Amino acid sequence: MEELRSTEVLEKQILDVAGKKAEKIKLDAEKVCEQILNEVDSRLENAKKEKQVFFDEKISHHKKDLDASLSLEKSRFVVSFVSSSVTSAINDYLKQISAEKRMSAVLSMLKNFSGLTSEKTFDASVYGFDVNSTKAQLEKAGLKITSCTNIAFEKSGEAAIEGIDLHEGIILASDDKSVKIRLTLEELVSELIDKYRNELAVTLFGGRIPE
Repeated sequence: MEELRSTEVLEKQILDVAGKKAEKIKLDAEKVCEQILNEVDSRLENAKKEKQVFFDEKISHHKKDLDASLSLEKSRFVVSFVSSSVTSAINDYLKQISAEKRMSAVLSMLKNFSGLTSEKTFDASVYGFDVNSTKAQLEKAGLKITSCTNIAFEKSGEAAIEGIDLHEGIILASDDKSVKIRLTLEELVSELIDKYRNELAVTLFGGRIPE
């Protein structure tokens, strides 16, 4: 009987120890699980913050690019608008004045070539203007004209200016082929736009170029 009781006591002790170990393992496991869950929450929060920073930087970067692009596009639009408005104003003016005044304006460019025309004779190719009137005006300006013929604008070698409807001009070629002078509306308009773009724009927009 004594041995039986001893065995029961030993079994009880073993069960108590096993139960305590099991409880400790359970508590340790719960702590580990809790720690893992806490770390997961922390990592998720950190990942969320990192992604937020990443996307905020992306958004900021794209916003700066968009603002720069819009600013550049706005500048291009203003330049284009001013340029087209100036060209349109010149075109309207040219259509309002007579052909004689347009020819006079074109012939005014002869002053730029005064050193090249005094000792030479020229063949004149004319488009848009009346040939006989052109020859008379050239001779009145002091040029020696051998011939004066009509040509199509497309064969003049001049490039059309967008927004200018009229094509009129005189191309002078010296008999010795050493001098070629272009007295055309295309040359005149290009010169006006290059030299007086700002002045013309300010005049058109009442003293203030649009921004």
